Amino acid sequence: MSRDEILQAAAAIAADQAGGALATTHAEDGTPYVTFVLCHLRGTGEVLFGSGMRPQHTRNIQATPEVSFLIDNREVIRADWSAFNRVVIEGRAREITQDDARYDELLGELSGKNRMAAMFTDRGKLFMVVPRRLILMKGLEAARHIVEFE
Repeated sequence: MSRDEILQAAAAIAADQAGGALATTHAEDGTPYVTFVLCHLRGTGEVLFGSGMRPQHTRNIQATPEVSFLIDNREVIRADWSAFNRVVIEGRAREITQDDARYDELLGELSGKNRMAAMFTDRGKLFMVVPRRLILMKGLEAARHIVEFE
């Protein structure tokens, strides 16, 4: 698959999912921490999500911004394991502040995907995962379709 085909397929998988699993590193002791967050995967590979000011993952990102994100369609496993698709995004989470020229546009994208996600953001912080790598795994294919970002 070409880079564009991989990104397009990943965005299509994510479009049907409310959110994904966000993996961060505990600010307090450096151990792994995983939580579910509502999100939007952009066609360019970035992940948008909002968070309150106090959740553990917010504190973790502020201490160590390197994160990993998993978006999948695991509900299909009950009916057809071969249709199980997943996308992993590895990168750095950055807060997009309200004075950033992109803030309204990005919040609009997140809100368009999920109004509840935008509500969390309105009362907290907007984050964007800037990808270092995106990995697409489709069904039972042995191939891992990888996009490396600069």
